[in-house]
Amino acid sequence: MKTSNLFKLVVIVLFIVSCNEKPLEAGKYRINGTVTGLDNGELYVSNYPDPVDTITVENGKFTIENILKENIGQISLMKDANPRGMDNKTIGNFFIEPVIMNLNLDYNDFSKSKLIGSKTQDDQYRLEAILTEIAKDYKKEQENFERIAQKYRERSSAGATAEELEAIKYEDNEAREKLAPMWNKQSEATLQFIKNNPKSFVSVQSLIFQLGNIKYNEAKTLLDQFDPEHLKIGLGPRLIEEVENMQKGVPGALAGNFNTTDINGNPLKLSNFKGKYLLIDFWASWCVPCRKGNPHLISLFKKYNPKGLEILGVSDDDSNPDKWRKAVEKDQIGIWHHVLRGIKMKDGRPDFNDRSTDISDGYNISSLPTKILIGPDGVIIGRYGGGGGTDEDMDKDLLEIFKN
Repeated sequence: MKTSNLFKLVVIVLFIVSCNEKPLEAGKYRINGTVTGLDNGELYVSNYPDPVDTITVENGKFTIENILKENIGQISLMKDANPRGMDNKTIGNFFIEPVIMNLNLDYNDFSKSKLIGSKTQDDQYRLEAILTEIAKDYKKEQENFERIAQKYRERSSAGATAEELEAIKYEDNEAREKLAPMWNKQSEATLQFIKNNPKSFVSVQSLIFQLGNIKYNEAKTLLDQFDPEHLKIGLGPRLIEEVENMQKGVPGALAGNFNTTDINGNPLKLSNFKGKYLLIDFWASWCVPCRKGNPHLISLFKKYNPKGLEILGVSDDDSNPDKWRKAVEKDQIGIWHHVLRGIKMKDGRPDFNDRSTDISDGYNISSLPTKILIGPDGVIIGRYGGGGGTDEDMDKDLLEIFKN
């Protein structure tokens, strides 16, 4: 058979199949799935905030059909009904659209699955390919990182002491530092993808995770180029809020007010530091880079406190104050003021929907450690880490301020 005739035959077969397929009702999507590695059984699909649903696999095939509330959505296909502890080999996330799509699912490794028919998912695959290519140069560092993570999980399950687990955390931090160049390159590549594809929904979903690497003006410029409809769904509304929050905690802005209680039970508010230079250190007992930086902070405090510098440690340990107190004592940093972040708890867990007493919210803190330097007039002078400068920049600023 000639190639041209074979092509015509394929087209005819596809046309017949498409004609036999039941058309979609308005607002619905359909995924025709084929599974490799599972002939008969069950899969689980999550379309947050809807409850997890069970999907039946028969003869290696399944169908998912449901209403899509927006023009673009996202679903998770899972091996187990409880996603806790699952990784990309046992859970797959896909962008879906109100069309008929085909999914080739690898039951033994969900990351190898392929969804066809969603233009948004095609964009996601393009971005993932770019990031995967970068990661190829860091295979050894990734293996070491995963080895230490597995070591921590095993020792934690075996009931290891707090001291042993803390030592493994320091190993983990060293492994992260070796992976930092890869993550930096991937971040740069993601930002370039966003700039090249401003009308893609994937760009909207990706930008929120890059805000710590750019300034407000750049973030606002990118935001203004997005499709307004994309900003109404998914992470869009949150992205708008987070970009506006980037105007907090930056040089030239007023310091975020707070009124709280310190580690000794004494009331403490921002106005207590009026007329002084205040360095706020946002940290946590579980943050290894934070703890490693404490000896340097001690040296700065001893050098500049007699000249008018105060330090306030704001710890993200509201869910475990005992660890906070022990870390302050162990690191010998009780020489300056300490308070908790102030996140409210609900049913024993942090309630991030109520930020009325959250000190971090007033400074747009998204990563630890981050330090904020406030002048005697309550205006922010410097930001270091978390979208700001480096510790070296902080040292230069303090030296300049107190040189006389």
